Amino acid sequence: MSAADGRMAGRQGDAARAAVALLESAAAGLPRITGDRPEDVSSAEEVCDRLIDLAAARAWLRTAGATAPEGVDDTGEVMHGCVCWVVREDVVRTRSGSASTGGVRDGLPVGAAHALVTRLVTALADPARYDEVCARTRSSLGPCPQGRAAAAWDVADGALRGLGTTRDEWAGADPAHTAAGGWVLVDRVGRLQLACALLTEARTCPPEDAPDLVNAARRYTWNWLRQPPPEAATEIHVRRTAELVAWIRRSGPALQGSGA
Repeated sequence: MSAADGRMAGRQGDAARAAVALLESAAAGLPRITGDRPEDVSSAEEVCDRLIDLAAARAWLRTAGATAPEGVDDTGEVMHGCVCWVVREDVVRTRSGSASTGGVRDGLPVGAAHALVTRLVTALADPARYDEVCARTRSSLGPCPQGRAAAAWDVADGALRGLGTTRDEWAGADPAHTAAGGWVLVDRVGRLQLACALLTEARTCPPEDAPDLVNAARRYTWNWLRQPPPEAATEIHVRRTAELVAWIRRSGPALQGSGA
């Protein structure tokens, strides 16, 4: 890796760590749940899910994230970028349920967020890089554990195999089309890394912490990795999007000539 590539990788690692710091701040604004009324129980489930997102991000920093910036190469940079995207999405989601104020994309405007996805999908269109991302994720996932953690591993394993199922839609494809649906691929790559981090910590943590980490991994994979394999956009999809945008603008005078 060249010095310039190293600096770029370092910036990507710094961006991912900054995103986790934003998530820490957002989680601090979540309400404290007390009582046993139905509405309290319902809120507690949502708060718990958001805190598990934070737990996954913390686990990632302690494992894969700890290698940045010095240990990140081109493929690692792409993987860090996917984590950065996912964690910033979790910042948005967490702030929507807290009393905190301010922009939900501090430091990353919407346009920049989509530019990041486009860069990542363009990189993943390289078949060799796509395969290396999958191989590294497989290595991080490791063998199936025993006990209750196996359920989380099974979900993560199925999600990872799904990247192989739809590989030909992404690897070697035209990024001008795939970028239209690229966030689903970026999300899957990022969520898999975070799930692997939770499972890794569950294997190596003190015995008293293992049950909670296993439960967190089970819930995280259930929440984020049960969806079908990420499918790429096609030329027809892109064309239909343009047709729908034109139709909606025609139907509303306020939208005509706007940037909406």
